[in-house]
Amino acid sequence: RSVQTANRGTSRLIVDGVRWRHVALGVSLAAVLTGCERVVRVTAPRTEVRLVVEARLERALGRRGGQQRIRLTTTQDVFTDAGPPPARGATVRVLDAAGTATPFFELALEPGVYVSAGPMALPVEQNLTLQITWDGDQYVARERMLPGVPIDSLFFVQGGGFPGQAAGPRATIEFVDPGDRTNFYLWEQFVNGVRQLSPDSGSFSRAVLPDDIINGSLVREFSPYRGIVVRSGQLVRIRQYAISDQAYRFYDALSEQTANNGSPFGVPASSIRGNVANVTRPARLALGYFIASEYSESERTVP
Repeated sequence: RSVQTANRGTSRLIVDGVRWRHVALGVSLAAVLTGCERVVRVTAPRTEVRLVVEARLERALGRRGGQQRIRLTTTQDVFTDAGPPPARGATVRVLDAAGTATPFFELALEPGVYVSAGPMALPVEQNLTLQITWDGDQYVARERMLPGVPIDSLFFVQGGGFPGQAAGPRATIEFVDPGDRTNFYLWEQFVNGVRQLSPDSGSFSRAVLPDDIINGSLVREFSPYRGIVVRSGQLVRIRQYAISDQAYRFYDALSEQTANNGSPFGVPASSIRGNVANVTRPARLALGYFIASEYSESERTVP
């Protein structure tokens, strides 16, 4: 109908053209808005299932060791919401320096959790070997028990934490680093019996430190988890572990991965390789760690 008469046709063409531009603009905006809300499904390639080892044998300074726990799980798909699957049916044991083996048994009510057949003495300066047989493969890891360093005092210092964090009391310790050997430390903080993680991304993993700059010195007013504010009436406990060089490197690498903010200077995301070797199929690496450590601890209620 727009070409039946020149005048009306011209008018109609202009009007229709304006209307079309509005419609086209509306469609374009709708497409943009729809694109912003579109759910993008990414299919990640399935990878081979790997064993994940969480094994930390520990004893308190000045006490005999107790029953030990080792947790075995497996890797899983990237986008799953479920927890890590337990590695069931493994054969687990720990050998001391003399070759005496302590077997570990899986708990019926906690699949994937293996406990020692009895208390383990875990004397310091002793080499320990973890042996695991699972899914047709044999895994081996070695570690050395190192002597713990006493915490001299635990107190609370008022002040700020990381930039942007509220001021408040922080758990603070003092200790003397032995100067006759190289030491590596790991700290854990418990509040009312619950192990803490700092809200700062740099402390999502455990706080660790070599004694490069403190060797043989008195360490004053050190707050391993200064990102955590404690409150009056809370019971705070700090544990100070003596760990090996390889354990320090594992935790340090893990912390760098956790603190990665995606900047050009960030550490590329990758699986952190621990000290557990697959002797049957070396290319099928295990993840996780085996650590043996003596620790000191101090406990105090926040005033």
